[in-house]
Amino acid sequence: MHSTLPRKLLIGILIFLLACSPTPPHAHPPAPLGFGDFGGPAPGRNINAPGTPRSLDFGYGARIEMDGLSADSSLRLAAQMNIDWVALDFDWNAIQPAPDAWNEDSSFSNALQLARSLGLATLVSVKNPPAWALTPNGPDADAAASLVVSLAQRYPNLGALELFPGANTRAGWNAAPDAGGYVRLFETAEARLAAENLDVYLVAGGLSNLLSSPEDARDVDFLGQLYAAGLRPAILGIRLDNLAGQPLDASLPNSLRHYEDIRAVMTANGHVDGLLWITGFGPPAGVEDETWLKQAFQMMQSQLYLGTVFYHPRSQFSIFDFRLSTD
Repeated sequence: MHSTLPRKLLIGILIFLLACSPTPPHAHPPAPLGFGDFGGPAPGRNINAPGTPRSLDFGYGARIEMDGLSADSSLRLAAQMNIDWVALDFDWNAIQPAPDAWNEDSSFSNALQLARSLGLATLVSVKNPPAWALTPNGPDADAAASLVVSLAQRYPNLGALELFPGANTRAGWNAAPDAGGYVRLFETAEARLAAENLDVYLVAGGLSNLLSSPEDARDVDFLGQLYAAGLRPAILGIRLDNLAGQPLDASLPNSLRHYEDIRAVMTANGHVDGLLWITGFGPPAGVEDETWLKQAFQMMQSQLYLGTVFYHPRSQFSIFDFRLSTD
């Protein structure tokens, strides 16, 4: 059963408002951190981490922006505050612009290595495929599967991969959304991981609640199409962006409780054993973050079908905007 929200963990989540702010003038960069600096060798992947199918515990996560010193500070704070998971974006085109090229000295690689040193379980969101890995109907399944294997082999602390978040949108899929194509890609990646004996969770969909193109499909509709095409993942992912209202407000596409609509589709398709991850969410603009987040996490951690949720801090916050009550 999910436990109640620890105050220390709430503080840890809120403090990301500081860490993800632009670095203040004259700030000193954090000292380098090598593998094992927190005692012993750097840990590998933890398949029993909170929020996974092999754990009964709720998982608390934070999404980290790849912007130099802020990323380092955020990762270090995550470790200090016992955050269970961090999420990082993998810009495929930037890191592997050609099949035989790989940018080892990237902010992504540096962040993954630091996260490993700190003992943080990591979700990597694969996005923006390069031209060589695209077909007219979306990302190439074999190329994507090869990438998944390469990432899992390169980064021992990579615990989960979110394949093409926003797959229900043209922006996320890089073509008109194609549920059948997505299922083929997902199953190809699953099979390749199994063949290589790589125990990494695949998070399906990353379904977006925001639509910006006439070709975009509503998340609930696209999820139904995924089930019709045979998808049955251990973990389904959704993104909840541009939210409005309070956490307890009735379910709407732009409300936090929209995850209930997604769960209803899962249940209607007999997928009651699947976990739902919210791989990105944040408070609405103009609300008091601490109160909103406390209510949100208290509500979400009570839902046994929610595995891990990833708070996405507002980067525009600065040290002068940050306030945290101690009551």
